[in-house]
Amino acid sequence: MRNLALGIVDDDEGTLYTVKAMIETLGHKIYTTTDPEVALGWVKNKLIDILLVDYHMPVMSGLDVIRAARKLSEAVILLALTVEESPQVAHELLTVGADDFILKPLRLADFSARISLHAELLRYRRYENPEGIQKGLSENTTRRVYLLFLDGSAMTASEASEKSGLAYPTVYRYLEYLVKKGQLNRRSVAEDGRSGRPSVVYSCLPLQINLKKK
Repeated sequence: MRNLALGIVDDDEGTLYTVKAMIETLGHKIYTTTDPEVALGWVKNKLIDILLVDYHMPVMSGLDVIRAARKLSEAVILLALTVEESPQVAHELLTVGADDFILKPLRLADFSARISLHAELLRYRRYENPEGIQKGLSENTTRRVYLLFLDGSAMTASEASEKSGLAYPTVYRYLEYLVKKGQLNRRSVAEDGRSGRPSVVYSCLPLQINLKKK
């Protein structure tokens, strides 16, 4: 993995210090700020590859920062930092343009794994296919399909097609893309009492935020 440039905007100086130390340990460049406008300037001027955004901020919310950053760039990776574990929050984040979310308090092993994963997505967006995530696919539909699984559901492509109202071939392509992206898991499940080909079921990966209702 090549060296990356990351930015973080958070109103907590302690979090900025912790993330700065983690990023430097991983060998990447890091910008830190408590000012959302400064962070958006990094995105606008293409100074960073990944932007980490605190969900709870007093002046400009994390949702607003992510929404504005996504309008400025389709390539930048947007990761939300949050203590929230509700499906509603996850839905809001992905709807406005977040690529993923990382739970606070941050742990180096999990944090490093998420950064490595999204470095691959960044390479594809920015260097292999700068005009789009994949020919014929869109970010909006990708998020729409991914949102189907945020309540912990596991389903086949046919079930996802029925639930989303999208055609089966369309849903299948997006599901496979999300598997490659690292945001969905794919496994084969034998149907009880039936012979032949097992069903392929998709679900969120364990590394994703825990969305089970408390």
